[in-house]
Amino acid sequence: MTFDTEIAMASELRKLKLIIFDCDGVLVDSENLSIVALHDVILKQGGILSEEEVIQQFQGRSMKSARDELFAKQGVMLSQESLDEMNKQLFTCFKEELQPVKGVRSFIESLDLPVCVASSSHPERIDVSLTATKLKSYFAGNIFSSTMVQNGKPAPDLFLLAAKNMSVSADCALVIEDSPAGVEAARRAGMLCIGLTAGSHAKHPNHKQRLIEAGAHWVVSSYEEVAEVVEKLSEVN
Repeated sequence: MTFDTEIAMASELRKLKLIIFDCDGVLVDSENLSIVALHDVILKQGGILSEEEVIQQFQGRSMKSARDELFAKQGVMLSQESLDEMNKQLFTCFKEELQPVKGVRSFIESLDLPVCVASSSHPERIDVSLTATKLKSYFAGNIFSSTMVQNGKPAPDLFLLAAKNMSVSADCALVIEDSPAGVEAARRAGMLCIGLTAGSHAKHPNHKQRLIEAGAHWVVSSYEEVAEVVEKLSEVN
């Protein structure tokens, strides 16, 4: 299937009215820092997982779902105290080192569509991330966290909440995601979805394949390519 054919098929019954951004790995290049921190706390609490297994199992998912799965599969309980300490160290690292994903600022500034954030992270982490990278002002309070819904990604709840609050129907929203769980959530919400591999954690060819298998309409490696998709969608509509 050609790029233009996919555009035409995906947009046949849709008019693009909203772009929903995931945060980690889509707006901010945080995933490598986050995975190292989560892997470290899992090992300290008695878990037996490699960094690659942590990526495969928990990338793009809420901490609640990660905690529940770790306990169910390995009997490992991540205490709130251990997570608070992890976040304290991680936030310090974010404030000193965190960078926006390459090209995202220019892309956002080029848009004439409403935008929002829908992230599996808790509100404090989203705030620290967007503040550190000077991206927070673009979203004018339109920031939604998995703590606001009963079921996190890959359930569709968070994306549906975001669309409802932005007064846009699900079939008129485009999601930009970097994780298979996020892509699955977008598809289950009835939304178009771009799988993005622009983050430093997403360069392995296997990552692209996982996004394809999760159901991304397009998988691209840069915001220049994201802009091309959005432009084509706008032309069709």
